[in-house]
Amino acid sequence: MVQNNTISKDNADQRRKTSANPNLTNPSVALDEWKRQHQTPDQIQARKELDAMTTEQLDAIASELKPKSTYTDDWELRFITKALELAEMFEDGNEVIIKAKLGDQIPRMFEKMRDSVHDKAETMLRDRQIKLRQHVGIEITGNKLDDLDEKIAQMRQQYASLNHAFHLLLTHFRPRVQGSTGMNFGKYTKLGEFAKVKRMQNRNKKLTMDTYMNSRASFDKYFSEYQADTPHLAQSEDFVEDLMLDLSNQDGIIEMPEHLE
Repeated sequence: MVQNNTISKDNADQRRKTSANPNLTNPSVALDEWKRQHQTPDQIQARKELDAMTTEQLDAIASELKPKSTYTDDWELRFITKALELAEMFEDGNEVIIKAKLGDQIPRMFEKMRDSVHDKAETMLRDRQIKLRQHVGIEITGNKLDDLDEKIAQMRQQYASLNHAFHLLLTHFRPRVQGSTGMNFGKYTKLGEFAKVKRMQNRNKKLTMDTYMNSRASFDKYFSEYQADTPHLAQSEDFVEDLMLDLSNQDGIIEMPEHLE
């Protein structure tokens, strides 16, 4: 018995396409083909315009879609790049030591300028307090205050710019110079820390048995400061031994103070 299979026109057309293009048996390819066949006139026109675009036009469109960098980001990148270019002028042979030193000296230069601006601004602020007390509500004294306020605002902006540059150099420029030269001079000590170290050194020189025996009040003051700065050392045996190092320079017999026995 012979069965008659009825094939519709659409099925026949689909079979002919499949036989002509075997890839249509792939679901994704078949879906793309279906989308192409069912495009709207606007979609067809847009596709033609896209195909007609040059590479330069496509690159221009892509650049417009990229997120815009801020002025600050651009300035920071340019600033560090220029600083590195300066340091890299000293990278041949024995000059590399100059490059390594610039890793510390360029940040130090900006730190000094920043601190100088800070000190000058503090002087201006004190001067403003004087001029404020002298202001009697007339134009002359008022203009002096306005001029001083303008200069203080300039100092404030200069300080912010120099401080920003200093920290960029410290966190980005200095590590890169260290990495490229292989030279590291240790932890960067800020100028403010130098003053503290100097003060502690002068104080520690006075923490002697001679001070203890001749001026107990002074010794207690210095020792209190020592405890505040170095609590982990103040009660150590090493401190007691160091304190007694000058005993051989004293006349007579000196008993060990009870609180140090």
